[in-house]
Amino acid sequence: MAQPSDLPQVNYMGSLDLGELTKLVSILAAFAYAIGVVAVNTYLHELGIVDFSFAKPKLLLTGVLVLFTFSLLASPPFFLAWFLATHRGQRGQIQYPRGILISIGIFIFILIVASASLCFREAGPGLGQITVWQIWEYMRPKSNGTKFLTALLIALAVYSPIVVASVSVYVATRLFEQTKPEKPTSRISAQGFYCAVAIAFVVMSTIGYICIFTSTFYPAIPQEFGGGEPYYESFSIADKDRCQLQQLGIPFDPKAPNITMPLPVVHETDTLVAVWLKDPTDSAKWRFAIGELDKTQISSMMAHLAEPDPAAARASVPCTN
Repeated sequence: MAQPSDLPQVNYMGSLDLGELTKLVSILAAFAYAIGVVAVNTYLHELGIVDFSFAKPKLLLTGVLVLFTFSLLASPPFFLAWFLATHRGQRGQIQYPRGILISIGIFIFILIVASASLCFREAGPGLGQITVWQIWEYMRPKSNGTKFLTALLIALAVYSPIVVASVSVYVATRLFEQTKPEKPTSRISAQGFYCAVAIAFVVMSTIGYICIFTSTFYPAIPQEFGGGEPYYESFSIADKDRCQLQQLGIPFDPKAPNITMPLPVVHETDTLVAVWLKDPTDSAKWRFAIGELDKTQISSMMAHLAEPDPAAARASVPCTN
């Protein structure tokens, strides 16, 4: 008969680690999902769209996208701020982390290149890039030099919340070290209060980054990567609804009067489809309005893989009803 010492021993460490890993992944996924909800609804709010349907896989993907870009840009400055705060007064004795400084330079360069890609398009910035269009309207770039300067301003707008957050991390770290009590106390010192304020600035700066990111790069990133780049669809509309929609500025195909021209879709819910339309009340070339089509008015729809010729949208069938 086998002795207890001869029996195979069960290793519970692997199952314990797997359980902890599963819990960690679940927490990170929930956090990314919450960030996605905030990011998407912040963008839609700026466009005047309200969507309370949260059961969408894209929200998780968007949250991962926002967290990934924020981590790339913010992690090196945060670490540098912490390093400088904890090594204050030892400048002649310490070596600055060159890897962190190089990382900051690389990510800022990538940010400038990404900003330039929005400005050097032949047709100008794309739909939904609100911050880009605001800077574009102010700069009115015509030469490549002015476009590059515009790209620098866009990169500065995106990076400014990270600068504020990094300074707040430095201040919070310094104040936190100064408020370590030798004995437990229920009173909150002035340093502790200012430390809490500095941490609050970090949180607010993070929210500011989300707002600027959603109005800058989010509309330029394809949907399959968690972005909000418009995709094009045509819709089949009943005769009784065609004139009503046409009066709102929705163009229809001259060859098929009940079929709309390919329209850039901003957002789609269970009940409606929001599309970009040229604002007829504004003479500015870049200003657009949002048109909302009730799905009860749509009998069928067709997706387009490529952006159609914008000139074709002007050849719309006149309303005869």
